[in-house]
Amino acid sequence: QEKEKNENDHTRQVYAERRSRYTKAVEQLANEKAAVRLGGIYTLVGLVDEWLADDTLKPEERQKEGQVIINNLCSYVRSPFPLAEEIEEYEAHKELEKLQKTESEKLSEEESSRLQILLKRFEDSDKYEKPKDITTDYAKFHEEQDVRRTIFVEMSKRSSTFSKIEKGNVIKTTRGIWSDFDFDFSRAPIFYPLNAITIEEGNFSSAKFYSNANFKFAIFAKRANFSGATFTQDVDFLRASF
Repeated sequence: QEKEKNENDHTRQVYAERRSRYTKAVEQLANEKAAVRLGGIYTLVGLVDEWLADDTLKPEERQKEGQVIINNLCSYVRSPFPLAEEIEEYEAHKELEKLQKTESEKLSEEESSRLQILLKRFEDSDKYEKPKDITTDYAKFHEEQDVRRTIFVEMSKRSSTFSKIEKGNVIKTTRGIWSDFDFDFSRAPIFYPLNAITIEEGNFSSAKFYSNANFKFAIFAKRANFSGATFTQDVDFLRASF
């Protein structure tokens, strides 16, 4: 009985310590410094793995604890980032200025079409305001790109893997440790590349993709949902697998 009591006390202590780390990590996601936000993400990812490996819990309890943290990571991916829109507008206006300086007969059909789109977008050009400190804005923008892509990279490492069996040209699927979780990226602002990663469940419904959306060599393990998504420019699915 004493041994069992000690084991139960230890288990409760482990759970409490995890929840404390979870609370601190979630707070880190709101920090101004990108390095601190990144640290919070790595802590949350590690906690999911710890809950899944905890044999003191039933499988459904492990899944439940992990899903709570996955929901937090997805919520971060869905959170607004106004600077993405400002950078996209700045780059679009720069593109307009470049096209306007080019002689019309030297423009390709695609460039001419793009010019008309941009002219319509900026027809009230007097309302456009150039960013005051674009260098600082770009630094923050690139930092947040790295932070948010890291979430997808860590998810990818724990997603299903695929191998080809030569006989019969069959694809063998090996489920990853995070394969049973639900992932919701709907309405997310995506302003970073998602190339060369595995996306277990690609729910990007009503998401907004800034600049060129890059899914080169990406693997969608389950369904890919882009219904209602907005693409400000091109989207590249070169060698993507579904």
